[in-house]
Amino acid sequence: MAETLTVRETGLVYTIDVDQARLAARQPLVIERRGMPIAALVSFDEYRRFAAWQQERMARRAWVVERDPYRALSAEEWHAQFEAMDRFAVHFEDVSSEELEAESTDALAAVRAEEQRTRRYGQ
Repeated sequence: MAETLTVRETGLVYTIDVDQARLAARQPLVIERRGMPIAALVSFDEYRRFAAWQQERMARRAWVVERDPYRALSAEEWHAQFEAMDRFAVHFEDVSSEELEAESTDALAAVRAEEQRTRRYGQ
């Protein structure tokens, strides 16, 4: 879990007007220093969803590493593979799960149809 501090404990010298409606609408407030983003303020519900997603992701990685069919790969190599997948996934952040599933289903159907055609006609 994340470290928790009170506003007083942070020693902030600036006051931020947190708009509850903005956070409730899942619109994070990005905090910058000298034009560079350094933090993002999100609602606690959004943070909880993120933390749950992060724990689930770590559990999935551990499950895959535990059942590694390629025992030649170390845990570090497996994690490097996951990092590569994460870098690839960034390019699809604006695609909904439904769109991605539909595209995947269409692509799989096309591959299967091509395999069937190749088997049937030997081409």
